[in-house]
Amino acid sequence: MDKTFKALIVEDIANTSDYIKQRIIKLCSAIDIPDQAFNIEEAFEMIQEGNYDIIFLDIQLPKGTGFDLLNKLSEKGKIDFEIIFITGESEKEHTLRAIKYSAIDFLYKPLDDVELVIAVNKAIEKLKNTYFNKQIKLLLDRVGHEKVSVTNKIAFHLHNGVIEFVNVQEIKYLQADGVISYIFLENGNKLTITKNLGYYKDMLIADYNFHLISNSLLVNHEFIYRYNHNELLVTLKDGSKLYASKRFGKEFKNSLVQNKTRKSLKNPLAFLWEKWFI
Repeated sequence: MDKTFKALIVEDIANTSDYIKQRIIKLCSAIDIPDQAFNIEEAFEMIQEGNYDIIFLDIQLPKGTGFDLLNKLSEKGKIDFEIIFITGESEKEHTLRAIKYSAIDFLYKPLDDVELVIAVNKAIEKLKNTYFNKQIKLLLDRVGHEKVSVTNKIAFHLHNGVIEFVNVQEIKYLQADGVISYIFLENGNKLTITKNLGYYKDMLIADYNFHLISNSLLVNHEFIYRYNHNELLVTLKDGSKLYASKRFGKEFKNSLVQNKTRKSLKNPLAFLWEKWFI
């Protein structure tokens, strides 16, 4: 008999919780009939006693958030389960970015059946590994901070449920290849990740000064040595050469000019140091 997994739904609205439970029962045969908790205190007690494999966790709860619950469990050393966040469309962008940086899945209400099945299958695959505490620590370090928090780590989904934790400063660039992406690291390693470039693009641009130079290339500013706009050629500090598209090459040049102008206003010598960019 195939192994089944024990799940808990933490959602304060009874009708919504029942709906999530009904979809899980209908679509996810590998999960036993889920238990339900409707507030932080109830969920905390049930998780300590229940030995759950997967927690479906609403972010906004009475008297706190799902992150408050995770903080309490983390302090007790009780993070030994996979999490799938359930959230509304109105959730703050920096909160969703924190979840993305931690490689934890989230689903929007109302649930999409296909996305639910994918998230559950991925969670089951990840249960073979033990990344729970590292992912939750990374998440809690970032939650509540609109910009970069105390950590510069990002967690990436690799194949077979593997999670790789990488320092953002070690990433030279990301390259899209359909529904997957490649990450090129400073040490010469190349990672294949199971998310498309769009999943990471906005947050890396906002938080770490990455530049999109084409539809398929996202480059870390810290590794750029020179940009030849006539040839649309970006040269990295290790000699690697990447080509920008015409559209993004123009935007890239403008962003470098603006960045140079801002620095020169603060420091008149900055222009001398950066004249090789363009």
